[in-house]
Amino acid sequence: MLCIAMTWHVQYRQRTTDHIVRHPSPEEAIEAACRLIDDGCDVYGIGTGALTDSIKRDQIARIYDQWVRAKTPLGKMPG
Repeated sequence: MLCIAMTWHVQYRQRTTDHIVRHPSPEEAIEAACRLIDDGCDVYGIGTGALTDSIKRDQIARIYDQWVRAKTPLGKMPG
């Protein structure tokens, strides 16, 4: 029996270059995407399968907001 592991992709722009990285789980992909946003990259897709079928920017922004709240004391947004 052939077992094919599903990977998750993160699409982002750093400076003027588009990149794609793959991760073995959605948790790792989301964590990587949030770290890329912290580093100033423009993350514009997270998902599996076709690159056009991914979590979009507005959803990524909501996930990032939750990630920031979870990593800061008492849920205070840095400012």
